[in-house]
Order: sequence, then structure tokens, then C-alpha cells
Amino acid sequence: MSNTRISNFLNAIAPLAEAKIDFEDVLIIAYLDMKWSQKSELKVNNVIQGIKNLSPSTIHRRLKKMKQSEVLDYVNSKDDERVKFIQKGKNYNKYLMEIDKLYDFTQFQKI
Repeated sequence: MSNTRISNFLNAIAPLAEAKIDFEDVLIIAYLDMKWSQKSELKVNNVIQGIKNLSPSTIHRRLKKMKQSEVLDYVNSKDDERVKFIQKGKNYNKYLMEIDKLYDFTQFQKI
């Protein structure tokens, strides 16, 4: 692995340190977005099992917060109403735009 890749990665996430956006939320959104791009249907347990560096209680708390702010939504399974799938909420794209705004004012330097 090259130092350039690490430097580029650190430069890419540096604006998050000064933002009002919670990095835990960004990790969860990144995981969800990756899985959705693979056409996966995701339940809360899938997220808990997939994200290794956050505790289950933290993931539950962050998902609940994002559901309340309508960044995420839960949809009941057609086969079993006890099963809920996580989907993009009506404020999902707005949330991504908030993250994108962090980079509007930041100049990245390729090493």
C-alpha cells in the first residue's frame, strides 16, 4: 500500500473533523450505500454484523436518529411484518448534499 493512497484518504476525510456531521453516521451511510449498490436488502442486523468498528447499541442509536430525521426509513417485509428493511428516507439526498458541501470549500492536493 502506498503512502499516497493513505494521504489521499486522510485528506478526503479531514473536512469531516470540523463538520457538524457525525462521523458514525457517515460510516453507516457509506456501508448502506455500498450494499444498496450491490442490490442488497438490508435489515438492522445486517448493518450490525457488517460494521465491525461500531457497537450494536451505537448503530441502533444512530439508525434511530437518522430514521427520526427521515434520512432513513424502515419498510415492512411483505412476507413477515416483524421484519423491517432499511431504505433511503425522504431526506437522504439532502443529507448527502450536506456532506458534499464540505468539499465545495476544500481544496485537495494530490500528492
